Amino acid sequence: MKRLGVDGCRGGWFAAWSDRGSWDFALYADFGLLWDAHRDAECILVDMPIGLARDAVRRADVEVRKRLGPRRSSVFNCPVRAAVHAPDKATAKALNRKAVGKSLSEQSLNIMKKIREIDLFLSSHPEAQDRLFESHPELCFAMAAGGPLTHPKRKAAGAAERCEVLGRFVPEPAGLVARVREAYPASRVAGDDVLDALMLAVTAGGGAANLRPVPDPVEKDETGLPMAVWYREFDNA
Repeated sequence: MKRLGVDGCRGGWFAAWSDRGSWDFALYADFGLLWDAHRDAECILVDMPIGLARDAVRRADVEVRKRLGPRRSSVFNCPVRAAVHAPDKATAKALNRKAVGKSLSEQSLNIMKKIREIDLFLSSHPEAQDRLFESHPELCFAMAAGGPLTHPKRKAAGAAERCEVLGRFVPEPAGLVARVREAYPASRVAGDDVLDALMLAVTAGGGAANLRPVPDPVEKDETGLPMAVWYREFDNA
């Protein structure tokens, strides 16, 4: 069964997957196009919030940050639903501050459009809700490695560290990154986008039945979507 890892990037949505033992990848301008190309996927993990709180900080964000220790800064607080669907950044900040007493970081604001895109996609594609799961690459790397990684992902040492972890599951991950670079410029798909998508695909490779949520039990938002970050245990961690 095809299982995908997906990371939001400047060029849209970068997907990596393994099907019948071979690895492949593609870049999609919007999530609808990705779904159209992979309706046959049994499990899709995406590094983007799914499930939006109305008037609280999501427990998922708080708990994953605690688990990641030195890599906790990679987890941004997800904006509340009203802020996600606000017409501009200033309004989004004001609505989030009103709801939870906190404004929004630039990191959160920079991914706002993609959070909104996923939210709108799921509202119009309910058939995707049992196959599309929110995950976080740093949590998945930590689970595979037996603990949080040492180096930031955008540093050379961090890329090497992540390739070492991936090498246990993906043949020559550095070579796959090189293939991606031949296909897409770094201005559209960065190297860390590729490594993140690969780690999510490795995690999805265990199948939906083996995914575990943070928090557990799962919280749900007002529309019924889970507010959880999903991962799996690795036997060799």
